[in-house]
This record gives sequence, structure tokens and C-alpha cells, in this order.
Amino acid sequence: MTNKQSATQNIQAKITENLESAFDAVIIERNKYYQENPGKIPNLDSIDSIVRSSALANAAISGGSSLVPGPIGMLAIVPELVLVTRNQIRLIYDVAAAHGQKEAITKELLAAVFVSAMGTSAGGLLVVQGSKLLVKRASLQVFQKLIVILGGKITQQALKSAISKWLPGVGAAAMAAWSNYMTRKIGNKSKELFSKQIVQNDDVTDIELITPLDISAEENNNEARSSEYAKIQILINLAKIDGQVDDLESEFIGNFIDKADITHGEKIDLISSLGNLESQYFDIKSLERSPDEAIALLVNLTLLAKLDGRFHITEKLYIKQIGKILNFSASDIEEVMAS
Repeated sequence: MTNKQSATQNIQAKITENLESAFDAVIIERNKYYQENPGKIPNLDSIDSIVRSSALANAAISGGSSLVPGPIGMLAIVPELVLVTRNQIRLIYDVAAAHGQKEAITKELLAAVFVSAMGTSAGGLLVVQGSKLLVKRASLQVFQKLIVILGGKITQQALKSAISKWLPGVGAAAMAAWSNYMTRKIGNKSKELFSKQIVQNDDVTDIELITPLDISAEENNNEARSSEYAKIQILINLAKIDGQVDDLESEFIGNFIDKADITHGEKIDLISSLGNLESQYFDIKSLERSPDEAIALLVNLTLLAKLDGRFHITEKLYIKQIGKILNFSASDIEEVMAS
């Protein structure tokens, strides 16, 4: 096992361990707070403000910390991830409270909403039927498996964005934008689900959940390499859009090429592409199947476009075009570009 694989497993284990107690802790903390401050229970009109405030707070946490390059240094992201994740769980609770659904909240419901917001199936624990949200009660075994899936998903997303955090001058901004976007996504999913009438099924259910991907294996397969190559080529095409590639843009993209898990020949091809002004073809299919990779690309495209302190209309149009191909909504693309 490589140092990177070992570090990845350690990160996932630590996050999963913290998640096991986080949901109960948030429920206890928020219940106590609202019992002592009933006038501060949020209402429907305050939901957007709550989501926005939480997103900005998490962006400040992610953007204000530092990460030492290398596999062992990746473990330094765990405390920040735990804090951001707790804030996101708290956001789900507060959105539920704003919808008058505070009494329906359980740790299983919070976890299922979180997993759904991350783009992963909650395994039938949540079923939307028109205006109703059917909630099945999970056995302890199912809840523990749900936590493992969530821990794996958070780790995947963190590692996919961590490379940006090591880039000189732009790393903190990349992580802040990532955290902002994911928190807004969780808030909006919570808003959508808790707007429905919650119907609880008290029968304890053992539901088959999808086993989380082996992150270490996923990073080494052909599709992952194809995805990395395509992302860098898309960045290169953006840098060329104004007819020149300046030193800052070249350094930004060069760092990605250097750290990419691709062959030496592919790195040479990308460096060669960076040295001429012709736009190159890229295969975006692998990115379409990976929401984590797709949002990381949008964040990095935005950072690259803003490197010179200006955000040209041609750069915005290009990013919008890529975002549309990757099935992002117009509002999601605008949020990322505004981060």
C-alpha cells in the first residue's frame, strides 16, 4: 500500500468516526438552543439567508486553512472537513426547523438528506411521492453503512479538490469556492425535501445500500486518468481563448500537469498544447459521469479566468458552455463563477 493510499484510508476512517457522533450531537445542540431561544426558530422567509450565511462561513473555514503538500500532509484537512461537515448537518436541521419539521428530525433523516444532497442514493430511506416525503426507519446496521458511504463521499470530494489547495496563490480560493458550492447544494436539497409533508414509517427496515467506491482503486483506473487529461485540456483551451497564454496561466496549468496521475507521454502532449494557440479536442464523457470531477473543473476554470484580475465575457461564455455540457443548471454555474 502506498503512502497516498494509506493516508486516504486514514482520512476516511477519521471522518467516518466523527460522523458517527455528529448527527446526535447536532440534534442535541440545536434542540437545546431553540428551547432556550424559541424566538430564534427560523421561518420560511429566512431559509435563503441561512443557506447563504452557512455557505460563506464554511468558505471562510476552508479558505483560511493551509495544507502541506504530499500524502501525509493531506491528513491536515481532517479538522477543517469535520467542522465544515458539522455546519452542514446543522444547516439541514435549521432548514427543517424553518419548515416546521423540527419534531420529525432523527439522525437517520439528517444522514439520508445529507447523502442525497451529495448526489448518492439513500437506498430507499427517503422516497418522494408527490407532495409527501416517505421516511423509513433504518436499522443500526443500515445507519452505520450510510455513515461509511457518507464518509467515503466526503473524502472523495476533499481529495479531488485538495490538489488545487497546493497551488501557489490560488489554493485557498479554490477550497473556499468548493466548500461554498457544496454547502449551498446541501441547503437547497434540504429546502426541497423539507418543503414536503414528512410521513414516517416506524418499522425498522434493513435496506440494501450501494457500497462506497474504493477510492484508491478509482484513482488508478483508466477513466480517472482520462478524466484528469480532459480537465487539463479544457483549462488549456480557456487560457488560449484571448489569443495568448500568460505566465500566471502557464504556471497555474503547469502545476496541474505536474501533479496529474497521467502518463509521461500525456504530460508531454499537454505541455506541447500549452505552447501553441490552437484549441484542442477533449473527451468530456468521463466528467459527465462524475459530479465531483465536474464541480472541481468549474471551480478551477473560474480561478484560472480570474488570475489576471479580470473576468472577460469570452471566458464566462466558455465556462457556461462547459457547465451546460456537464449538466449544471444556469444558476449553479453563476454561483460558482461568483464565488
